[in-house]
Amino acid sequence: MEIEIESRRENKLLGREEIHFVIKYEGATPRRQKVKEELKKALGLKGFVLLQYIKPMFGLNQAKVYAKVYPSEEEARKIEEDYTIKRNIGGKKEEEKEEKKEETKEKKEEEKGEKEGKEVKEEAKEEVDEAKGEEKEEAKEGGGENE
Repeated sequence: MEIEIESRRENKLLGREEIHFVIKYEGATPRRQKVKEELKKALGLKGFVLLQYIKPMFGLNQAKVYAKVYPSEEEARKIEEDYTIKRNIGGKKEEEKEEKKEETKEKKEEEKGEKEGKEVKEEAKEEVDEAKGEEKEEAKEGGGENE
Protein backbone atom coordinates (compact mmCIF):
# COMPACT_ATOMS: atom_id res chain seq x y z
CA MET A 1 0.00 0.00 0.00
CA GLU A 2 1.31 3.42 -0.98
CA ILE A 3 0.37 6.70 0.67
CA GLU A 4 0.41 9.98 -1.25
CA ILE A 5 -0.23 13.10 0.88
CA GLU A 6 -2.42 15.74 -0.80
CA SER A 7 -2.68 18.22 2.08
CA ARG A 8 -1.67 18.42 5.72
CA ARG A 9 -2.68 21.24 8.04
CA GLU A 10 -2.65 22.05 11.73
CA ASN A 11 -6.04 22.97 13.20
CA LYS A 12 -5.07 24.80 16.39
CA LEU A 13 -8.62 25.68 17.32
CA LEU A 14 -9.63 22.03 17.64
CA GLY A 15 -6.19 20.82 18.66
CA ARG A 16 -5.69 18.36 15.81
CA GLU A 17 -3.86 17.78 12.57
CA GLU A 18 -5.94 17.17 9.43
CA ILE A 19 -4.52 15.07 6.61
CA HIS A 20 -6.00 14.44 3.15
CA PHE A 21 -4.24 11.66 1.26
CA VAL A 22 -4.63 8.99 -1.41
CA ILE A 23 -3.86 5.33 -0.82
CA LYS A 24 -2.94 2.95 -3.63
CA TYR A 25 -3.62 -0.69 -2.90
CA GLU A 26 -4.05 -4.11 -4.49
CA GLY A 27 -7.31 -6.09 -4.23
CA ALA A 28 -10.05 -4.99 -1.86
CA THR A 29 -10.13 -1.64 -0.10
CA PRO A 30 -7.97 -2.01 3.02
CA ARG A 31 -9.50 -1.99 6.50
CA ARG A 32 -9.41 1.18 8.60
CA GLN A 33 -6.98 -0.33 11.09
CA LYS A 34 -4.47 -1.18 8.37
CA VAL A 35 -4.72 2.32 6.82
CA LYS A 36 -4.16 3.91 10.25
CA GLU A 37 -1.10 1.72 10.89
CA GLU A 38 0.40 2.55 7.50
CA LEU A 39 -0.22 6.29 7.99
CA LYS A 40 1.40 6.26 11.43
CA LYS A 41 4.39 4.36 10.07
CA ALA A 42 4.79 6.58 6.97
CA LEU A 43 4.54 9.91 8.81
CA GLY A 44 5.85 8.87 12.22
CA LEU A 45 2.69 10.09 13.91
CA LYS A 46 2.05 9.82 17.62
CA GLY A 47 -1.40 10.24 19.09
CA PHE A 48 -4.89 9.09 18.22
CA VAL A 49 -5.54 8.75 14.47
CA LEU A 50 -9.17 8.98 13.44
CA LEU A 51 -10.21 8.23 9.85
CA GLN A 52 -13.22 10.33 8.87
CA TYR A 53 -13.71 8.56 5.55
CA ILE A 54 -12.18 6.23 2.98
CA LYS A 55 -13.66 6.87 -0.49
CA PRO A 56 -12.61 4.35 -3.16
CA MET A 57 -12.15 5.80 -6.65
CA PHE A 58 -14.26 4.11 -9.30
CA GLY A 59 -12.29 1.78 -11.56
CA LEU A 60 -8.99 2.30 -9.73
CA ASN A 61 -7.24 0.60 -6.86
CA GLN A 62 -7.06 3.91 -5.06
CA ALA A 63 -9.04 5.67 -2.36
CA LYS A 64 -9.20 9.19 -0.97
CA VAL A 65 -8.83 9.31 2.80
CA TYR A 66 -9.38 12.06 5.35
CA ALA A 67 -7.66 11.55 8.69
CA LYS A 68 -7.59 13.58 11.89
CA VAL A 69 -4.75 13.19 14.38
CA TYR A 70 -5.44 14.11 18.01
CA PRO A 71 -2.88 14.16 20.85
CA SER A 72 -4.99 11.61 22.77
CA GLU A 73 -8.21 9.63 22.54
CA GLU A 74 -9.74 11.79 25.30
CA GLU A 75 -9.24 14.93 23.21
CA ALA A 76 -10.91 13.23 20.25
CA ARG A 77 -13.88 12.18 22.41
CA LYS A 78 -14.44 15.81 23.44
CA ILE A 79 -14.82 16.94 19.82
CA GLU A 80 -15.85 14.02 17.63
CA GLU A 81 -19.21 12.27 17.42
CA ASP A 82 -19.58 8.91 19.20
CA TYR A 83 -20.29 6.97 16.00
CA THR A 84 -17.04 8.21 14.41
CA ILE A 85 -14.98 7.11 17.39
CA LYS A 86 -16.71 3.73 17.60
CA ARG A 87 -16.12 3.22 13.88
CA ASN A 88 -12.40 3.86 14.33
CA ILE A 89 -11.83 1.98 17.56
CA GLY A 90 -13.46 -1.20 16.31
CA GLY A 91 -15.85 -1.57 19.25
CA LYS A 92 -18.71 -2.33 16.87
CA LYS A 93 -18.38 -6.11 17.13
CA GLU A 94 -18.30 -6.03 20.92
CA GLU A 95 -21.39 -3.82 21.03
CA GLU A 96 -23.26 -6.09 18.63
CA LYS A 97 -22.48 -9.07 20.84
CA GLU A 98 -23.74 -7.22 23.92
CA GLU A 99 -26.89 -6.11 22.07
CA LYS A 100 -27.58 -9.68 20.92
CA LYS A 101 -27.19 -10.93 24.49
CA GLU A 102 -29.62 -8.27 25.72
CA GLU A 103 -32.11 -9.09 22.95
CA THR A 104 -32.02 -12.81 23.74
CA LYS A 105 -32.55 -12.08 27.44
CA GLU A 106 -35.51 -9.83 26.61
CA LYS A 107 -37.01 -12.48 24.31
CA LYS A 108 -36.67 -15.13 27.01
CA GLU A 109 -38.32 -12.84 29.55
CA GLU A 110 -41.14 -12.07 27.12
CA GLU A 111 -41.66 -15.77 26.42
CA LYS A 112 -41.81 -16.48 30.16
CA GLY A 113 -44.26 -13.63 30.61
CA GLU A 114 -46.41 -14.92 27.74
CA LYS A 115 -46.45 -18.45 29.15
CA GLU A 116 -47.35 -17.16 32.59
CA GLY A 117 -49.99 -14.90 31.06
CA LYS A 118 -51.53 -17.83 29.16
CA GLU A 119 -51.60 -19.93 32.32
CA VAL A 120 -53.30 -17.10 34.22
CA LYS A 121 -55.83 -16.65 31.40
CA GLU A 122 -56.60 -20.37 31.36
CA GLU A 123 -57.11 -20.40 35.13
CA ALA A 124 -59.39 -17.37 34.88
CA LYS A 125 -61.43 -19.04 32.12
CA GLU A 126 -61.81 -22.18 34.22
CA GLU A 127 -63.00 -20.09 37.18
CA VAL A 128 -65.50 -18.24 34.99
CA ASP A 129 -66.77 -21.51 33.52
CA GLU A 130 -67.18 -22.96 37.01
CA ALA A 131 -69.04 -19.86 38.15
CA LYS A 132 -71.36 -20.02 35.12
CA GLY A 133 -71.99 -23.70 35.76
CA GLU A 134 -72.93 -22.95 39.38
CA GLU A 135 -75.25 -20.14 38.27
CA LYS A 136 -77.02 -22.47 35.82
CA GLU A 137 -77.50 -25.08 38.52
CA GLU A 138 -78.88 -22.48 40.92
CA ALA A 139 -81.18 -21.13 38.21
CA LYS A 140 -82.53 -24.64 37.55
CA GLU A 141 -83.05 -25.27 41.21
CA GLY A 142 -84.51 -21.83 41.81
CA GLY A 143 -86.73 -22.04 38.71
CA GLY A 144 -88.36 -25.26 39.89
CA GLU A 145 -89.30 -23.79 43.29
CA ASN A 146 -91.02 -20.73 41.80
CA GLU A 147 -93.34 -22.83 39.67
